[in-house]
Amino acid sequence: MAQSRSERLARQRERQRALRAATRARRRPTRDDIARALLHFAITENVRHGREEELGRLLDRIVTSLQEQGFDKREAETVLEDLVDKYRAGWSFQRKRHLFEDRGIDEDGAEA
Repeated sequence: MAQSRSERLARQRERQRALRAATRARRRPTRDDIARALLHFAITENVRHGREEELGRLLDRIVTSLQEQGFDKREAETVLEDLVDKYRAGWSFQRKRHLFEDRGIDEDGAEA
């Protein structure tokens, strides 16, 4: 007997939920976690070393990529400029709290 669409979707949601839980338990970074870390590194290193021209080229390439994906160019520029301004003002990398809670470590890396 064929499954209904809603039954298939329910099973798919449950499989995805289990997969995410297993990924979290293994402390395996996702593609988005890696992208976030790379963007943080690229911005902070270019700012720290005063490489404004290189930072500008990097941001231009990111905007172009986002634009190719269908995002508005000006909106993408605004979001990136705001992000760079936050880093320049001392904003630090946003950690995932759950990665520290289960190890007994607070957000600053100190043992709790």
